[in-house]
Amino acid sequence: MSILKLKRVLVSDKIASDCLQVFENSGIDLTYEPCLSKTELLNKIPDYNGLIVRSATKVNAEVIKAASNLEIIGRAGTGTDNIDAVAASEAGVVVMNTPGGNTNSAAEHTCALLLATCRNLPNRHSELMNGEWNRVNGIELQGKTIGIIGLGRIGMIVAHRMQSFGMTTVGYDPIVPKTVAEENDIGFMELEDMWPVCDFITIHVPLLPSTKHLINRDVLKRCKKGVRIVNCARGGIIDEDALLDSLNSGDVACAALDVFEQEPPQTDSPLLQHSNLIATPHLGASTAEAQTRVAKEIAEQFIALRDGKSAFGCLNAPLLRDALSKPNETKLARNMGVLLSALAPKATVFEVTGENGSFIPYAVMAGYLDNKGDKAVNLINIKKRADSCGVSFKFTEGSGLAVSSEGVSVSGMVDGSTPFLTALNNASVFMPLKGCITLVETSSAMFAGLQVLSPCVSGVHFAGAVTLLSHQDQAINWDRFNVIATLKF
Repeated sequence: MSILKLKRVLVSDKIASDCLQVFENSGIDLTYEPCLSKTELLNKIPDYNGLIVRSATKVNAEVIKAASNLEIIGRAGTGTDNIDAVAASEAGVVVMNTPGGNTNSAAEHTCALLLATCRNLPNRHSELMNGEWNRVNGIELQGKTIGIIGLGRIGMIVAHRMQSFGMTTVGYDPIVPKTVAEENDIGFMELEDMWPVCDFITIHVPLLPSTKHLINRDVLKRCKKGVRIVNCARGGIIDEDALLDSLNSGDVACAALDVFEQEPPQTDSPLLQHSNLIATPHLGASTAEAQTRVAKEIAEQFIALRDGKSAFGCLNAPLLRDALSKPNETKLARNMGVLLSALAPKATVFEVTGENGSFIPYAVMAGYLDNKGDKAVNLINIKKRADSCGVSFKFTEGSGLAVSSEGVSVSGMVDGSTPFLTALNNASVFMPLKGCITLVETSSAMFAGLQVLSPCVSGVHFAGAVTLLSHQDQAINWDRFNVIATLKF
């Protein structure tokens, strides 16, 4: 089952050539134009089905609105805060990242910065270059407690590496269960309990409204005096003004930031100039190995989704992920919805009988609504679109697939990979739901004559005066018929 057209893909940020090679081998037309201006991106994006970015390109609502043919946005990396996921979801556009590609690189950089804060290595280097021989005492990691905020892939690797230094690891994550933390020798703690006991704090959560300024003035006052803080996640999670005050007071002994609220930060920033701040220019994923991995992985994930093999990395597509387990049945359900958009155009409630109730009814509604409006409706945005249009369903578990609404009932089945209409208002039919179906007004006598129209055309008389003709995009002269609708599947 093909999920995406994915004929043309635009790469608008610098990315390793491995990405380009994968697309080329898959027959996809790829355009590589990093460093596009906003105006250039808005002008180009309507011509593409796919967009791949890193962190430089800002894919906001304006870009998504202009992207009339866009099906998928891919982030070659983990964080997607430069992509308006809400606007993408409303437009039915998949948002995808590569959750594992830069994990090790980000974890290693975190560990490097943690070690650097122990002895403020940049300061010692600068002093030595200036002819100063200051053998200042630092501290050891062994025997200290590190608080890890976010126990995903990166947080877990950092925990394991720090345990090898003899540190006590405690952590918090709103999603990861306490049992998982404990299985990895991490003491699970609520944030309020963590602040006073940690000698080190490292952050590994996304920037969300709930994590904006998570480390703020009040939190810093509750931390152990002399705490060392590392952020290799996202700028904005730490309140930089509050951090500067805590560095000045000595409440924070040293901080290491790889990310900033404004990137790049102002070079004359008092925070950046502080002697107890270690700063790097967003290097967490900047290793040759990580860039190769994320470039190759995002391309492979695009193609796997296009071919209906995997939805790995999709961040806003739970229904689509489920539907990939039954691709042919999903196609049948969607095509039956398309058919009902013509046969029952005023339907608001669908009675669906079949299997896989978690996604099949949504596929029916997506086909129905997609064929009735000028905005794309699919399994990404169907829930919101159905709510806004006042369309719903009632599902009953059963065999096969049957859908009814407004006095019209249809049943279907899949033969091989082809969806078929098998019943229409209890009359037996065997009509493929593919290619085109045209609804025309005919008499019974005219319908009989239509049966010999073409060996590749099949038909069924419906509702006394309407005939459904199934044909495969043939050059048929419809001038002598009153065509009600032509449905394309």
